[in-house]
Amino acid sequence: MIIIIWKKQDLDLVKELPTEVLSAIETTIEILDENYGTERTAKSLGGYVAVVDKEGIEELKKHQLKGIIPEYIDEIEGAEYISALFLCSNDFSIVVVCKKELKNLIECEEN
Repeated sequence: MIIIIWKKQDLDLVKELPTEVLSAIETTIEILDENYGTERTAKSLGGYVAVVDKEGIEELKKHQLKGIIPEYIDEIEGAEYISALFLCSNDFSIVVVCKKELKNLIECEEN
């Protein structure tokens, strides 16, 4: 599963996540909106947040994140989730959000 969040209204797609996780995602989207505009698309600069499970991480690592290691991995305080920033280019990033137990998959360059 990969749920891509481009805009604040996309948070409805993941409303079952813990409040702390939703807040972390919203903060990231606000930063992207402020710097790259609210009408970002796959062909625009900026990036997006991807909420993933194990299969989603594996899929991203085969395509969008192939050969890219995370710049950093943060634990989301108050929840069993992490967020990892992947810089795909100078002006495009993907923030991956997943359960903490999947951290080892995020850290590996290849699966």
